Amino acid sequence: MSDAVHPNEAMSLKRATAWAALAQYSGFALQFIASVIIARYFLDPAEVGIFSVAFSAAALVHGLQDFGLNRFIVGAKELSDDTVRVTFTVSIAVAAFIVTVILLLAQPMADFFGNEALYTIALVIGISYVFIPFSVVPLAMVQRRMDFRGYAFVETGANLVQVVITVGAAWYGYSSLSLAFGVFAYQMAKAGLTQLVNPIFRIFPPSLDGSRRIFTYGGSSSLISFTASVATRAPDLIVGKMISEAALGLYGRATGLAVQFRVLVSGPVESVFYPSLSRARDRGEDISAHYLRLTSALCAVTWAAMFGLAMGAEPLVLALYGERWAGVAPVMVWVALAQVFFIAIPMQIDVGYLLGKWRTIVMLTMLDAALSIGLLYYAAQFGLEWAAISRIVHGAIWWVIHAAFMQRLVGFSWRSLLDIYWRTFVAGLAAIGPLALGYAFWMAPDEMTFGVLALLSTLGVVTWYAALIAIRHPSAGEFSDILRHQREAFGRLRQRYT
Repeated sequence: MSDAVHPNEAMSLKRATAWAALAQYSGFALQFIASVIIARYFLDPAEVGIFSVAFSAAALVHGLQDFGLNRFIVGAKELSDDTVRVTFTVSIAVAAFIVTVILLLAQPMADFFGNEALYTIALVIGISYVFIPFSVVPLAMVQRRMDFRGYAFVETGANLVQVVITVGAAWYGYSSLSLAFGVFAYQMAKAGLTQLVNPIFRIFPPSLDGSRRIFTYGGSSSLISFTASVATRAPDLIVGKMISEAALGLYGRATGLAVQFRVLVSGPVESVFYPSLSRARDRGEDISAHYLRLTSALCAVTWAAMFGLAMGAEPLVLALYGERWAGVAPVMVWVALAQVFFIAIPMQIDVGYLLGKWRTIVMLTMLDAALSIGLLYYAAQFGLEWAAISRIVHGAIWWVIHAAFMQRLVGFSWRSLLDIYWRTFVAGLAAIGPLALGYAFWMAPDEMTFGVLALLSTLGVVTWYAALIAIRHPSAGEFSDILRHQREAFGRLRQRYT
């Protein structure tokens, strides 16, 4: 998303970003509403924790479902029909492997955690991955041609089906299993809706001719995905085993909300940025300028959002989930602040692949997994909140390692990056100013209503934007352009209907 993008392409990027945002925001809204309904009226922390154990165990393997095929297809300079057929065939093999492994591990996992309900939940989750080949490659081709309208249709529809099935199953008393039914419904709906956008028959017949290159690439990519899954999901298993399933329910709710919120505000830009960066590389443009621009925009939005989520954790949790989920709030404070580090060096895996540094990425991902697990294993001995605090330490170490890697790879200026950081930090403090004053002079956190929280958060957006302009943040102009375009679009819409 550089200034050097051709005007026609820039317009397509704006439209693509809008559709990607629609998919991201609608999916988040649907999942968020479902989580509130389920937590408030149906499942308690222990029931959610039981599902989280099974899902996290399965996630150690299902992180391989993409097998790097999305990056391969989207980032390829040229893509023949034969290559597409090979990637589709590889996706079938990967799906069969994932399903087999999850089904074989279901009973040992249930025995290890001493809960037979985990067996059935793992079976439902595992079988759902038979639908993987019907969506992975076709959707990657949709992204490659920047058809994010079709992508939004698939993601929004699949999320809607998942929410309906999950809430319905919880209503009928299926407890933890209702969440597994939701996962199954999502995978099946995603596969079905993909056929309306990019039918699988266009890729037929399957072929293994020349598949060695795909398997070699996918093997490296999958090693990264596997280690990343271990770093992300093993902490859930540690909390569930060392503390309790109820503690895992609280921890999972906190991390899920923080990560979902981070993806909500950063996902649309990231999903469009990768194809755009690939084109910039092909044109021989300065990648560092593109990368700093991305970092500036993502940090400006995400840091303020995470500061706000941490500051408003207690009234938000009490208003949405009720008293029995109050333990989520102190955990979410630390987890939300940890996200600041992880977004400060964005898309390190994607950019590393694009610039040919696979081996280094694999090593860094394995190191990150070891750090994440080691820190959490030690901290979990002292309780749930210390486990959450360990995420801050993990994030800080993660930033040091990956910032050095990306600087050598992309060649950005440390001075420019730190300038982005301090301006973003000031704007983030401005964003939480109204809420902090509200606590001090109006209502204590445990007494604040959702309406007051929403009002003060809205004022925080205003003070955040004012601070961006006042301190001349590098992305202030871009946000001003977005607001101007939105006003113009609203004006045209109003004229059409008046």
